[in-house]
Order: sequence, then structure tokens, then C-alpha cells
Amino acid sequence: MKSSKYISILCVGSLLSLASCTDGFESDNKINGSFDDTVKEYDFQKYTTNFETIQKGIYFNYDWGEGTTWPWQTFQNLNHDMFSGYFHDFASKFSDKNTVYALEAGWTASAWNYTYNYIFPVAHKSTLITQDEAKYKHFYGATLILKVEAMHRITDTYGPIVYSKFGKNETNSVDTQEEAYKAFFDDLDKAVDALDTYLKEGGKEDGVKSINMCNCPTASRWIKFANSLRLRLAMRVSNVDKTLATSEAQKALENSYGVIESSDENIQISGKGYQNPLAGVAGWGETYMGATIASVLNGYEDPRISIYYNPATLAEHTEEYLGVPQGVYAKDGDPNYYQSYSFINTQTITASTPAVLLTAAETWFLRAEASLRGINPKNESAKQCYEAGVQTSFSQWGAGDASLYLTSKGKPTDYINYAAGPGKDMKALITTTPNFDDAVNQEEQLEKIITQKWIACWPEGMEAWAEQRRTGYPKLFKVQTNNSNGTIDTDIMIRRLPFSQDDAKKDPEQYKNLCTALGGADNGGTRLWWDTGKNNF
Repeated sequence: MKSSKYISILCVGSLLSLASCTDGFESDNKINGSFDDTVKEYDFQKYTTNFETIQKGIYFNYDWGEGTTWPWQTFQNLNHDMFSGYFHDFASKFSDKNTVYALEAGWTASAWNYTYNYIFPVAHKSTLITQDEAKYKHFYGATLILKVEAMHRITDTYGPIVYSKFGKNETNSVDTQEEAYKAFFDDLDKAVDALDTYLKEGGKEDGVKSINMCNCPTASRWIKFANSLRLRLAMRVSNVDKTLATSEAQKALENSYGVIESSDENIQISGKGYQNPLAGVAGWGETYMGATIASVLNGYEDPRISIYYNPATLAEHTEEYLGVPQGVYAKDGDPNYYQSYSFINTQTITASTPAVLLTAAETWFLRAEASLRGINPKNESAKQCYEAGVQTSFSQWGAGDASLYLTSKGKPTDYINYAAGPGKDMKALITTTPNFDDAVNQEEQLEKIITQKWIACWPEGMEAWAEQRRTGYPKLFKVQTNNSNGTIDTDIMIRRLPFSQDDAKKDPEQYKNLCTALGGADNGGTRLWWDTGKNNF
């Protein structure tokens, strides 16, 4: 991140406030009747642009006048991507902030601010334009799916959000996370119904191609996207509301359109000027391999390691894959030492590489967990789905055949900190192997499923971090230095990001409602609704 951009992000809260989002946009979009037919037609002429904005804003690459890469870095890379164990930004000027749990308010508020100022209002407006128009059923359905995809990432980051009551002029517009999830499922119902009706009434499969940036060229693919997303969200709530999880997972798996099953169906953003922001951050030299993923991929002798990362350039350790642990200061040894550690493979992630949001491999692992939990309308075993997930990931990344890998007894390696010395070495916390058969109970089977899903979801840290918090897997190395002033437990690790503190000052009533809905302190140590601390089978 350039230093000028670093300064800008510290000031952005003064420009982007929750009040401006929920007051300004609500005054423009108070009620459905705010749009008469003339305005609807006028706005629809720009509807494709709206779709571009929404899709570019999920894996954030929307340019609101200050470029695209640095907003995404604060939106995701300096938070979720690091806390998930995938990456570490070792720019020395950042070593006293998020990496050591001294959370930088400008960074932690970015996902909230950018989404509510630039993305969610556009999605909300688009649903108003299309919801009552028969000729727009397919666009209405697609909008709802994208809205859920964008906003579940926000509630999974912060907890309570403004969603179902947005634009309704209610005194308290905040949804608890439970309310938000139930609203997501309702919106997915509406989306699938709209797209299904569109097709049954003779709509063309490719009627959605003009709005497609997410590898959904047909209406049927959009329904598969919705079903797969529903399955993801169903498993997310499985520890806190088994009845809801079971009902929604069954609905996803029993739908006649199915879920995505092969890598050519991956939901991924590309085209229309979109550039993968991870490549931009890599161009700044700020995307190093995390210590946990180095431990896992090295121990498993996983062929994806050379696809994801480059070997270290450290003297006497060239051709090895070395990761940077979270919570190390630049002063822990030579600050330039870690810069010789493994870096993202910039041949794999380029500006033109699609930004993956949801993969077929992930969907197979979701099916494996559903089967493990007794949700099995397709009569498929957890092992079958697990192995299909691994093979699908290998296929996605061009890693060859996974048959031998699936019999491996390899275990993650201990972490040796060459920079800081023996006192900073860490024993591997993960002892599971890729071989599904050596698990002795459901908990061990779940660990295998989630660990492999974590590998397969790379480099999408938002989903990886959410699942790690929900399940406890994979077992990440603990932060080596914790400067949270007691708000985040080192062993329990960070659970969420705080709300925008600038918004708290500008709209204290809204902030109070958010904190009440959260049910705990507004810091990184408070668990979300679905984060129960144990896996309830």
C-alpha cells in the first residue's frame, strides 16, 4: 500500500458514514412507490451498469475515484485474508496494527463503509426497479442472489447489519445476524422462484448474458448459484439452528436445477474492466504466504503449493516454502528477513485472473458436511463428497490426479522461525491427514472436510475466515504478539471486526442499535450468532 493511500484510509471514515448510507439512501429510496414507471424505464437503461457495480463490489474492485486496489486491501486483504491464515502483509509500517490485534479502525471499517456507500444501495434500487415487472423477472432474481452474496460477507464480518429494513424509514433498521440470515434465505426463495418462472414462461436461457460477470451465462446457472449459496449459508448456521440448517440444505440439494459441481461452473468475477485486486496488492510486494498454510501444504506435500506460492529466496532455504506468522514485529530480527519468505505466485494470480467467490470444490465439501450431519437427500456419503471436493480442486488448479494424495498419511509440519530464532518456533497444531478413512469420529471427519475446503477456497479469505471461526478448523497458529489490550483472547483468536467508529460518533442511536443486536462488546473478541464455539452434531 502506498503511504499516501495509507493516510487516505485513516481519513475515509469522515467521508463515509453509516448515517449517509441509511439516512441519505433511505431518503432517496423511501418506499417502493418512489419509482414511477417513467423513472423505472429511465433507470433500467442503466441497469447493466448497476449490475457491473454490484458484481465488481463483492470482491471489491469498484472505483469510486481513488483507484481499486488499495480499497480492496483494507476491505479484505489486511483483515480476512490474514486472519484466515492465507496471507501476511509484511510491510514494516503495518507490523504494529492488525497483525498484532491492534486493530486499525480505518481498515476494519472499510468493508462496511464501501459496501453501504457504493454497493448495497445499488442492489436495493435494482430490486425496486425490477420486482414488479414481468419482463424483468430474470434480472430481479439475479439481483437478489448478488445482494445475498454481497451482504452475507458483511454480516459474517461484523454481525448485525442493515438489510431487510433498508429504505423503510423505521426507527431501528438493524437486523440481528439471525434475522439477516433468515432474510437471506427468503430472498433466495424469491430469486429461485423468479428465475424458474421466467424460464417456464418461455424466457431465454441466455437472457441474462448482458449482465453476466460472474460466470452465469444462463438463467439455470443463476439458479445453481442460488442453490449453492443457500447450501453455504445453511451449513453456516448448523451449529446454532439445526432445524433451519437442515431445512435450507435440503431445499438446496433437492432443487431440480442442482448445485454447481464442476470447476467450469465456478462463480467468479471477470470482464468489463474488472481487474483482480489481489494481483494489484501483490504488485506492491505485500502478499506473503501465511505460516499455517505453509505448514499444511508442506506437510501434505500438496501439489497446489507451487501453484499458490513461489518458493522462498532466503539464503540456504531457496526452493523451500516459508510462511510468515501472524503477530510478528518488524523488529523481531531483521525486518527484511521475512521479505525473503514465500510470496504469492504472480503467474497464477494476475490482473486478468477471475476473482473466485464460490467454487464447485467448496460445494462438494458443503455436501460432505451436510451428509455428515444427516442431511442427505441424494444418498451420498461424506467420504464420496469429500474426495470429489479434493479432486475438483485439483482439477480447478491443474494439480493433476488426487488419488494418491487422498491416501496420504502426511501431517502438517512444525513451524521454524528462521528470522526470530528458536524461541519463536511453533509445533504444528493440525494432526489430521488427507486420508478420510483414518478419522475415528464425526469431529475428526469434519476437521478433514473443513481443512481441505480451506485449502480449496484459496485465495478467498472472507469465506475461509468465516468457516474457521464457525468450526475451529483448520487449527491456525496463534498470534505471536497480542496488543489488543485484553479484548481478543490469544487462544480463542479474533472473532469479528468492529463497526465503524466514525459512524458511532455521527449516528450514536444507530450504533447503539447495532451493539444491542450484537449482544456483546464492539471489539474483535465478541462471537457472532453462528459462532457457538463447538460443532453440534
